[in-house]
Amino acid sequence: MKSFLPFLIIGVSTGAVYALAAMGLVVTYTTSGIFNFAHGAVGMFAAYIFYTLRVDVGIPTGLAAAVAILLVAPAIGVLIDRVLLQRFVGGSASSSIVVSLGLLVALQGTAVAIYGGETRSVAPLFPTSTFEVGGVRVGYDQVIVVAIALAAALGLSLFFRRTQLGLKTQAVVGDRALTGLVGVDARAVTTFSWMLGSAFAALSGVLFAPFVGLDSILLTLLVVQAFGAAVIGGLRNLTLANAGAYGVGIAAALSTKWVATVPSLRGLPSSIPFLVLFLVLVASPKGRFTEVGDSAGSAARRSVGTNRFPWRALAVLTAAALVVPSLLSPAKLLTASATVVFVLMFASLGLLVGLSRQVSLCHAVFAVFGATTLSHLQSAGVPYVLALVLAGLAVVPVGALIAIPAIRLSGLFLALATFGFGVLAESLLFNSAAVFGSDGVAFVARPSPFQNDRAFYYFAVAVVIVGLIVIEAVRVTRLGRILRAMADSPVALQSIRVNPIASRVMVFCLSAFLAAVSGGLLGSLIRSMNLASFGFFQSLIWLTVLVAAGASSLGGAVLAAVLLVTGPAVFTSPSFTEWQPVAFGLGAMVLAQAPNGLVGYLKPPPLADFAARSRWRLAASRHRARLAPRLEEAL
Repeated sequence: MKSFLPFLIIGVSTGAVYALAAMGLVVTYTTSGIFNFAHGAVGMFAAYIFYTLRVDVGIPTGLAAAVAILLVAPAIGVLIDRVLLQRFVGGSASSSIVVSLGLLVALQGTAVAIYGGETRSVAPLFPTSTFEVGGVRVGYDQVIVVAIALAAALGLSLFFRRTQLGLKTQAVVGDRALTGLVGVDARAVTTFSWMLGSAFAALSGVLFAPFVGLDSILLTLLVVQAFGAAVIGGLRNLTLANAGAYGVGIAAALSTKWVATVPSLRGLPSSIPFLVLFLVLVASPKGRFTEVGDSAGSAARRSVGTNRFPWRALAVLTAAALVVPSLLSPAKLLTASATVVFVLMFASLGLLVGLSRQVSLCHAVFAVFGATTLSHLQSAGVPYVLALVLAGLAVVPVGALIAIPAIRLSGLFLALATFGFGVLAESLLFNSAAVFGSDGVAFVARPSPFQNDRAFYYFAVAVVIVGLIVIEAVRVTRLGRILRAMADSPVALQSIRVNPIASRVMVFCLSAFLAAVSGGLLGSLIRSMNLASFGFFQSLIWLTVLVAAGASSLGGAVLAAVLLVTGPAVFTSPSFTEWQPVAFGLGAMVLAQAPNGLVGYLKPPPLADFAARSRWRLAASRHRARLAPRLEEAL
């Protein structure tokens, strides 16, 4: 038992910080019905503000922490509630998810643009001296962190039970409409809850910073690890969320002792919270996880779609792609190739996000598996074209695995499940030899007829056009109509005895296949891939740029690829590259409820509509011309 005691102590102190973050999540979700995916980013950004005030400005530690936790974080909470989310009240679940993800990307990108990407060390907040318990040294800083978490949990419990504002908050959670009838300002209560939840996120970030340093992605993910604890509590129960947080922290700490003898599982400790998140969502009884307010069906966006196959658009796109090499230098041809491949990547993601309104946050995982599987098949002597198809087919079971929560869950909880799977895959699977090999690098060779950049560009265009034809064929067939109906009104679809399960599985499998093929093409383009080539965070950026561009049409996929790939190649300023993710995040927040992103606003009116308006104006002018002589006589 003595050998486990150090890990238990570490687990309890880590679980205490998870508990603080989980409590903030529960508070905001239960009052507003909106899950804040940017919770970790708020904590990360507050930690950077604390560091700036403490180190650069020279403010004492206590005052710097108070400003970051009690002033900056609540201000961010007010901004989230009043500016970003107020216009989404009663809207679809996917809209609020995209808004919070856009905020996550924007905050993380802002931190990198201002402070840089390197990790900064943070001096301890509390005394680092130790005392002995059972032969194990325990730090005073660990004890203080646990005491803060326990005091916060007790204070929050007393707040909800003993104070007038706490009772009003519980009333808003129970029945928002009824509380308004008795004079309670539900809007003000929700704003206070966002302020309180953001303060808890900031407290978590500030407490984590001395242990892991200032790193925008790492700090965000550490606070995000509280998602699993919050889900254990059903996003509603503070007691269960606290218990889950300590359980997750202890399990992760104990796993470090076990994996010390199993190097291939070195990513397991950091994966435990996301493994818990995924398993709890998938294994829980159907119906346990229902969204607060369940507003998805009341004001969901109507899906943008058409029953006509876009032959003209595909023909124009193909012709333009074939002409591009003659207009570009060889140095720019690689950028053009990557842009073409990302058109297929975004179109495959649009099958989920745009067509069926299912938010998937693990698309980069499909791309990585496709590229690495292609590498392994080539090493086994399989011809390139066959290996590319087989690599896509090999990822189809992964898409089917992700479709399991899609069958049981929808909206927020499906996004959470795919989020957990994405982080789990990167932390645990990517480190194994089965993915990137024992050296951590996957080499992908181009087929012999397409070794030079120009020939491979034309090959990529051919593959992408075939993939786009398949996607557009799905949109205009019965499967596409079912998916659009499922997005618009699942209840109405079931009322006519159409089972959406097969459709959901099929669209996830097709999306995974095409994303894997795209990943294989990208691997062939850059010839080698490692763990840093496509991190999990890329999935979030891809989603935000696709939503900003337009997730429901081919034009949106093309625009998204141009914005993501071509933009940095044309505008080579470091500032443009640094602030590009921020622009994507802001764009997703602004355009989350637009019918089809920027493309929806840029699309000209149909010629038929223009002709009809012209005929009306012409008829009106003729009528006025006929009446003019009579008016002159009357006057």
